[in-house]
Amino acid sequence: AFMVTGHEAAAHGGNVTSLVLVPSLSEDFPDVPIVAAGGFATGGGLHAALSLGADAVAMGSRMAVTQESPLAQAMKEAIVQATEHDTVYGKNFDGIPARVLQTPMAEQVMKSRPWFPVILYRAFAAAQQMNIPLWKVLPGLLTQWDKMFSVAQF
Repeated sequence: AFMVTGHEAAAHGGNVTSLVLVPSLSEDFPDVPIVAAGGFATGGGLHAALSLGADAVAMGSRMAVTQESPLAQAMKEAIVQATEHDTVYGKNFDGIPARVLQTPMAEQVMKSRPWFPVILYRAFAAAQQMNIPLWKVLPGLLTQWDKMFSVAQF
């Protein structure tokens, strides 16, 4: 099965919306079950995803606020009270584009770019863990440091 996560998703979503991504992948891979994620929270969303070619949906934020969820009650209440306008999207959180609840801390993080020495250190550490020679990492750091930072998060 493919978990197809559109731009609407909380946390790390893709650059393409679920509305475009789901039908495209369901056509290209007709024998692979598609689980759509990102923006689905109601029966209507499930119906839409099934109409687009998905076989199921993942409702991460919806499940995060259930009684069984280990999230703190205050966080559950913040999620439930939030609207579609109460999120921010950017890559300053960990280097990979992500959607988070709009809070004073999130807005502060959005104002500052990752510090280059931190990116350099993390990229070299990641390269060392993957046994990639540093001379292969350096050109990428000098020309595409933002992408290297994203890779170095793992």
